[in-house]
Amino acid sequence: MRVSSIQQQDKLVATLWLTYALFYLGRVNFSVVLPGLAEALNISRAEAGALGTAFFWVYGIGHFVSGEIGNHVSPFRMVCGGLLIIALANILFSFQTSLLIMLVLWGINAVGQSAGWAPMFRILAERLDRAHIKRVSTIMPISYVAGTAVTWAFVGAIAAGRDWQVAFWLPGLLTLLVLAFWWKAGFDAPVSHSAGLDLARIGVELRQIWFLMVAAALVGFVFNGMTIWLPTYILDTGLIAEHAVGSLSAAMQVVAIAGLVAARYRVMRSSRVFITAVQMFAAAGIAFVLMAATSGRLALLIITLGLIMLNGAFGLTVSSMPLLLAGAGRASSVTGSVNMMSNLFGGVAGIAIGALVEKSGWPAAFALWGGALLVASVLIWAKRGIEDNAA
Repeated sequence: MRVSSIQQQDKLVATLWLTYALFYLGRVNFSVVLPGLAEALNISRAEAGALGTAFFWVYGIGHFVSGEIGNHVSPFRMVCGGLLIIALANILFSFQTSLLIMLVLWGINAVGQSAGWAPMFRILAERLDRAHIKRVSTIMPISYVAGTAVTWAFVGAIAAGRDWQVAFWLPGLLTLLVLAFWWKAGFDAPVSHSAGLDLARIGVELRQIWFLMVAAALVGFVFNGMTIWLPTYILDTGLIAEHAVGSLSAAMQVVAIAGLVAARYRVMRSSRVFITAVQMFAAAGIAFVLMAATSGRLALLIITLGLIMLNGAFGLTVSSMPLLLAGAGRASSVTGSVNMMSNLFGGVAGIAIGALVEKSGWPAAFALWGGALLVASVLIWAKRGIEDNAA
């Protein structure tokens, strides 16, 4: 049954939005303490970045699996299970000193995290009228940017001058409260009448959306790479005190919300998701290429502008486009497949960017990121006509 009244619709969207934002308490918390964690374990940044790689690879595969499962079972129960896994993995992580055990636990955390986005989008697709999909799908991406900003500010404040462990066990405990909130809200999709797993249909579906999956891989490499390494870049600039890195990183994420707002504004006025994404991909790509030859405070300004455009483009890629291209009853799987690619290649950035920065410096990393986004803009431009057929 679809939500009929505006009040019910707003309550549904607000609940999903807030819950997913709070998923990030137990996800991006490690980024703020990455340098301190590497020092405490006496490992290189590339080795510490392997935590990000392990997370995003498991998370990416988990997206594909949970996306398909989410078409057949209760999304409400999947989200409940995911939140419980996140809480336990973070709490256990805080007691570890072995990188190997940490990698395992952070991979388990990724399994829990993958049970959120795609199942939630099934709830949206099956509870809301299709006429509202573009409007709502441009709201949801703001949740993960807000969640990242809140987590970085919170963890940066509580971890400053303390052991890095607090950055994990406290978010773990708070995630249990998020689980209680979600359980009380009780939103779910209608009972599925799917005939079950259809590998042939999945194969056809993947061939139809291949271009979006490639674009998602490119933007995921940049977006998730920035999520892992942005606090470290700010720390390396030496422009601010170490204890303020988390707050500045969070502030930059808050400013970057403007990109999602701008994307939403453009889509609402033009009803063109693909063209809007192309413009934002290109703008972000140019900004990051410029970063290869920029330093100091000007670099912080350019990277902020790039983040604004990157957030808008990424949001459209992992939310609006999958919903537009998904067939009836396939919103969860298409969303999961697209997000799988963004996170598998985001995971590559965990090790690759750490190693590249140690060898060639930050200009090389930004040049690589900028080039990836420019390629993505060309790919989406070439397929812009598909949007009219999908409407």
